[in-house]
Amino acid sequence: MAGYSWSTLTSRRLGRICNLPPEVWLRVFAYATYIPGALEHDDGQAMAAFSRDKYGIIVHRRHREATDLMLDASRVCKTWTPLVTEFLFRYILVRSGDHAVEVAAALERYGYNLAGRWTIRLELALEGVHRWDDEHAAALARIFTFCPNVTVFSTAFSTTDASLFQDRRFLRAMRDVSMRSNLKRLELRGDATLLGTVLPPLATNLESLWLLPSRRTAPNHVFDPMHFPLVHTFVLSEGFGWGGPPSNWTMPALNTLCTEDDNLTAHAQMKLWGFFETHGPQLERLVTCRSTFECLNHCTNLVEWTLPCGVLFDASRFTPMGRLPPTIRRLTLVDDVSTTYMLRLDHITLLVDWLGADLLPALESIGFLLPLGRHVRRQRPRDDWEQVIGSLHNHSRRRGVRLEASVGGDEHTAQVWTSLSLDHLVEPLAHTPSKSPFSGY
Repeated sequence: MAGYSWSTLTSRRLGRICNLPPEVWLRVFAYATYIPGALEHDDGQAMAAFSRDKYGIIVHRRHREATDLMLDASRVCKTWTPLVTEFLFRYILVRSGDHAVEVAAALERYGYNLAGRWTIRLELALEGVHRWDDEHAAALARIFTFCPNVTVFSTAFSTTDASLFQDRRFLRAMRDVSMRSNLKRLELRGDATLLGTVLPPLATNLESLWLLPSRRTAPNHVFDPMHFPLVHTFVLSEGFGWGGPPSNWTMPALNTLCTEDDNLTAHAQMKLWGFFETHGPQLERLVTCRSTFECLNHCTNLVEWTLPCGVLFDASRFTPMGRLPPTIRRLTLVDDVSTTYMLRLDHITLLVDWLGADLLPALESIGFLLPLGRHVRRQRPRDDWEQVIGSLHNHSRRRGVRLEASVGGDEHTAQVWTSLSLDHLVEPLAHTPSKSPFSGY
């Protein structure tokens, strides 16, 4: 290539790349900026996985990386500049009232139905002590005006003081949100006043619903009856004392229910029993703790069951095996790395007993949602773990059951699974001949 400088060659190669058809680059950008579970309103599994990121740490990091990538791409060549607009505005994240004013101004500069037409998700992640005034409310209304195709609205990851949710200006802004009939997925953090303001007008159009009631929302609070004809996925996080959805809420299309509340009081159990009596037969995916064990006999079509490792023995005790739904095809165990819920050797032994007794006849796979750290399992020697995991593998092969693991929040929220191995659970052996392989334990 004599006679050509390096800069000339690089420029020509870049020119050829940039001249690829726009359709190719749109697919590349879509793949490069994909944030698992953030935009879908019709996928219950994706929504359930997304809600494992309760504080938004993972999704906000992914959003920041995608935004930075598209800003860099917009500077590469003129061909790419209009293409990246879609991916820069697809997910709008508002951090404060003042930021809402800035976002509205930016959309206005682009003009109506231009950049904003690509927006699918609009999220308020308000931080710290916050003041919401009329200017902020007007800015939020303008954002919705410039983004007519928003289908996902969220306040799930707001860390602002709870008093904001009772502020009359903020509630007025939320009433404006509730008028947006195109919303299909709602992620709402707040107290009873906020929930009662936003939910009723949207009930007939929502398909996915994630509620994070504040501690101010007392478990004995009586909500008005509500009918959600299209909701197929309902997630309840931090609903301390709720147990599950209010029994006077009807969701005839519901097939995925996630609730982490573990209220075992008689009052909460009675409410939960009423909900399961009506909706249990239609549930296909259930993510729960102990509070639902007495209701499992209603779940006659359950396919996937997710529960913390630490309640496995409670499942055996409170739900006699004859009452476990025989339709379950996937069992997922969550290792919470806490003294109460972390995965222990006796949990694996119990699974071996279940497999050996041919329980759960339709079972096809067992998944383990594991943390990145494995140090807590050093309490027992590696050879103990090796023995029970080997036994679990033997029994699962005999039954034709797959064993899978998902490690860390990035994999949990993106539904990434690999075949379970011993190294997922304990540190790999050191490859040092002069050192005993078990010296670290």
